[in-house]
Amino acid sequence: MEHEHGHDHRHSTISKTEKEDLLGLLHMRFGHISHEIHEKIFAIDDLDVLDRLFLIAVNSANWEVFEAELNEGKDSFKMVGDGFDPLAEHRDDE
Repeated sequence: MEHEHGHDHRHSTISKTEKEDLLGLLHMRFGHISHEIHEKIFAIDDLDVLDRLFLIAVNSANWEVFEAELNEGKDSFKMVGDGFDPLAEHRDDE
């Protein structure tokens, strides 16, 4: 059954587990995640936004890039430049 926006049924609900998976990924990449960030992620009710944040979490060069994208809301999807090269900071250290 398609959702009114033409998306599959996954868009009608987002499970707590999906949000916890994103938080786990963020913790693995960036370390401790603040309570404020937990609240922002648990407040997400659009699967497109959550899916985008997974891509951003994997590809962000650093925490600041991810956090800026988290604060952009649902209309942002850039992923261009050094900010989205997960190895950029490692190259700078060489």
